[in-house]
Amino acid sequence: MVRHPTYKHLEARLRLGAFSLGQWAQITAAGTSAALFGGYLSPFPAQVTIFVSILGAGLPVAISYGAMGLEFSVSSVTTAGWRYWRKPHRYLAGPGSTASGYVLLADPTHDRDVGPDLATPEGAVLWDV
Repeated sequence: MVRHPTYKHLEARLRLGAFSLGQWAQITAAGTSAALFGGYLSPFPAQVTIFVSILGAGLPVAISYGAMGLEFSVSSVTTAGWRYWRKPHRYLAGPGSTASGYVLLADPTHDRDVGPDLATPEGAVLWDV
């Protein structure tokens, strides 16, 4: 069976260059925030402002781009962290509920009076562990 590689690309996410549309949105937001911080909000001298603007705007994009090939989602981790932070951390006083663990019961179908020669066919004993 011959498989044409074009059909694999039809199911892939839309990309412009090396980045997906979400990454382009991140780059645009980072550039805008760096320009606004550097032009209007920074209380630092010019060299420090340029350094902080580039580092602050580029770090989230670099982390996202670096994690792109991994089985890891920056947005999922951020969302999970936000949910954990917002969840109330109140616990009741006391040791809590007791754990029951596993309960082992005797096998009612196993006959203990049968000798080794009448028990099972050869090899079946290996599966009765």
